[in-house]
Amino acid sequence: MILFLLTFLTLYGGINFYFFFRAQSVLHFAGIYQGLFLVFIILMILAPVLLRVFEAVHWEQVARVSAYIGYVWMAFVFLFFFLSVSLELIRVIHKLFVPSTGTITLKTVTFSLSALLAAVLVVYGYVDAQRIRVKHLEIPTNKLTATEGKLRIVQISDVHVGIIIGEKRLTPLIDKIRQANPDLLVCTGDLMDGELDNVMHNARLFAELQPRYGKFAILGNHEYYAGIDRSLEFTKAAGFHLLRDDMAQAAGITIFGADDVTGLRFGGSNKREGLKKALAEKRDGFVLYLKHQPQLDRDANFDLMLSGHTHGGQLWPFRLIVRLFFPRDYGLYPLDGNKLLYVSRGTGTWGPPVRIFAAPEITVIDLIGKKSN
Repeated sequence: MILFLLTFLTLYGGINFYFFFRAQSVLHFAGIYQGLFLVFIILMILAPVLLRVFEAVHWEQVARVSAYIGYVWMAFVFLFFFLSVSLELIRVIHKLFVPSTGTITLKTVTFSLSALLAAVLVVYGYVDAQRIRVKHLEIPTNKLTATEGKLRIVQISDVHVGIIIGEKRLTPLIDKIRQANPDLLVCTGDLMDGELDNVMHNARLFAELQPRYGKFAILGNHEYYAGIDRSLEFTKAAGFHLLRDDMAQAAGITIFGADDVTGLRFGGSNKREGLKKALAEKRDGFVLYLKHQPQLDRDANFDLMLSGHTHGGQLWPFRLIVRLFFPRDYGLYPLDGNKLLYVSRGTGTWGPPVRIFAAPEITVIDLIGKKSN
């Protein structure tokens, strides 16, 4: 964690100082204004760390304000960096072909355009992050189900209940789940992401949901980051049956749930090998596999695997980076052996409360099969 923190602060600090020097070269701050600008940049770099400190000492309002300002700025400065580098590259190429063009004028244009586009995208993304979509999938199967030929599974993922994702943002999510009328509700990790004292009361919103065949959840990486004991308490208080390298039977199907690989570093489940053996067995009924990160297990036998983690990139153009690590980053993917993988973009946000061209969603999956009785 210390190594991650140092790496993050170095990279993030570099991007912020890139903005500082670009702004300074165009706006020419001097004296006290330059000093205040520098202090602001340093505070923005440290904001993700400071808000966790404020949260830990229960200064909830200060933490929330710090989170909004710091994370919205993070989205802005990341977008500015990518836009500015791209436009500067165009400027350099243009200068090669039209050397008479004034350098100072072009630098001012590229800075202003980058800042304006970044600001517009952040505003758009802030609004769009609160507009939860409903993704409908219909999956036929010749396997038996316990219902009248159709089983409705609703998937949520990466909600990140915490200092920003609270009751106000959760209420529309709960309403959409209730409107979907699921037979089964599953959460594929990162349900929470904050201090328990700040988020525990939100568990009751999920506890009010009572699907016909129950609710099942697995752990993501952020449950470990937030504190595994607190995460377990929240997930159980929300009424989920937590699967930690375990399996359950419900609605005539078998549900496997894998603990996130992050658990290996934090003393997670000790049943990982048992899960691999159980997944390798052939089964007659429909097998649903819940795994937070969309990484495939070579010997796993399942009909449908549900994952999250990627957020679909969350902020353009981060999807290009996410795809380097997770080529299957969003959508429905057919796999060998008549297996399917669906990767959700997730419902909440991590870090910036902003989504750009990666809308939040819940997934409504209608499993069309045979009636078991």
